[in-house]
Amino acid sequence: MSAHLSQTDPAGATDGLARRLLTALVCSAVEPRLSGVLLFDLPADSIASVTRMFASLLARSTGGTDGAEVPRTVLGAATQDQELWVRPRLRSGPGGIAFTLAPGPLTEAEAVPPLVVVPDLARLSVPGMRAAVQLLGTDVATVEHSGLRRQWSPRARWFAICRAEDVERVSPHLLDRFPVRLSVAGLRTPPGPEPFGRLPAPWEAALEPVEHRTPVRLGDGLAARVLELLGEGDGTGHRRALALTRIARALARLDGADEVTADRADEAARLIGLPSARRPPAGRERSTGPTDVKSAVPGPGVRRPLHPPEPGPEGRRRPLHGTPVLEPGPAEPIGPAPAAGTWAADTPYPEDTTSPTPESMSLHIQARRTAGPRTARGAVIGVRRARDLWDLAPVRTVMEAAKYQAIRGRPERLLIAPGDLRGYVRAPEPERMLALVLDHTCRDGWDWHDALEPFLHWAYVSRASVQVVEVGGRAAAPGSGPAGQACAHELRAESFAARSVLDPRLTAALNRAPGGRATPLAHGLEQAAQALRRAFQHHRAGLVEALLVVVTDGRGNVPLAVSHLGRPGTSAVGRTGIDDALAVATRISGMDRTRLHSVVVDPVRQPYAELPSLLSDALGGTVIDGRPVEEATDHAW
Repeated sequence: MSAHLSQTDPAGATDGLARRLLTALVCSAVEPRLSGVLLFDLPADSIASVTRMFASLLARSTGGTDGAEVPRTVLGAATQDQELWVRPRLRSGPGGIAFTLAPGPLTEAEAVPPLVVVPDLARLSVPGMRAAVQLLGTDVATVEHSGLRRQWSPRARWFAICRAEDVERVSPHLLDRFPVRLSVAGLRTPPGPEPFGRLPAPWEAALEPVEHRTPVRLGDGLAARVLELLGEGDGTGHRRALALTRIARALARLDGADEVTADRADEAARLIGLPSARRPPAGRERSTGPTDVKSAVPGPGVRRPLHPPEPGPEGRRRPLHGTPVLEPGPAEPIGPAPAAGTWAADTPYPEDTTSPTPESMSLHIQARRTAGPRTARGAVIGVRRARDLWDLAPVRTVMEAAKYQAIRGRPERLLIAPGDLRGYVRAPEPERMLALVLDHTCRDGWDWHDALEPFLHWAYVSRASVQVVEVGGRAAAPGSGPAGQACAHELRAESFAARSVLDPRLTAALNRAPGGRATPLAHGLEQAAQALRRAFQHHRAGLVEALLVVVTDGRGNVPLAVSHLGRPGTSAVGRTGIDDALAVATRISGMDRTRLHSVVVDPVRQPYAELPSLLSDALGGTVIDGRPVEEATDHAW
């Protein structure tokens, strides 16, 4: 086993994680077939330093001395096809200034292969996703675009970052293209040109470009060990086996070995954090079933299904328990449970334990479900032949017309024909919005999933965006504290915006433990009002419809001024918190009544059962019972 993975780092687990990351980047630099590196949960303040380090390693492996010599291309949510494959150029000739098209950054027209950086893989545009799927791991690529034809062998390295909780929003086809994956949650990179220290001498030698390098042989037991580590016959394809083999080959090159043995496969599995590699292979016996690796992969947090169990014949829910297969044994402590909506961070393949969303399965832009006003258009994602005179793309129109000026016989003037007109292609913007105010202090003794299911179903079908405001929860915002502890700002409401109801943060909010000591209902309604006002007034597409759902018993005991101040006042509260909530609700009712609909879900609690109705009247909406009357009677005070 090589020294760079077997040695114990005295600085702690963080230094060991940094060493693993450095090893993975060096392996990608020395092994051309490891063209994609995907890091999960890389801190935002470390992206720049890790990118510079990776570029420096690539510069050494290609004969350069400075990371700036490696051309970089950053892909994001607004990346278009025209930015990837072609690049417009201006040239001056005898007939005046003319446009020409040169190969784009992904066509690798330069001698040095580029570094493609994706800061957020879950937000990458569809053209960027298609480019990654087409180029990563392929031997030959061909592009034909706007009269330009080029064929090349891709040598670019792709460096992507993705949050583990966003894996379900990324296409499995795209994730499968990254051979090197590593979870680096909690990584800390010190400042300086070499944040992870100097490279060992054998690594420096392996990075030196050599015209004719002696190939590394593959040992006899390597293939069998790779299949054993991954679980033979697990149905994941052959890319993972090839990736693990190539990582093992890169590790052998770093140590100057001439053969890749089976031990290198174990070393490669430990490098990327493969769970099955942590169990010692007893006698190197082949596993008897494909479920060994699956059972070792920890799954995500427990999610409550959207559809509850069907009621029994007496109208009550059927119990979730039945006859046990085995008699229960003595209780054993297992530690704190993971928070709902969080994913396992110690596996390089988190997509095995998650289900991709319907939007991420296909690599094409989703069609709009409604036609809306003509101004209801999103960000520009491409250009196409114009179908009308609305939303024209002037630069692309001029470029298209410039290609035919020589044959049109008027070089002194730019002639634009109807066939030259180009229009923008824009991403669909959400036209509907669900604003959800959750009062966790009213949840004790009842389950609000049944009452909220119709509204969540409406938001899912209409592809509505979601604004969630939490009031009175023990951990009222993701990352504010572990479940069961008081929130740092229990006098204030917490909120977050989500693209759709499939966001895992919404699942965590719906299943958050109740028990807060304060109910800043007025502050929660104020945050919902601000979100609705921004959506109506500043939304580029303009909302067609918005739905405000408030789940509360109306017992707001925190005045709005106290929430703004962040600390309790000295005078008695009384009805101030309730009156502030009703005042904010009255202001919400003054918004566009044709597009905003308000609903109050009443938990039917005694006393003060009239407060939800008063809040509904102030909102100008309706009130519905959150639970059956007989169930509410059982929990009456």
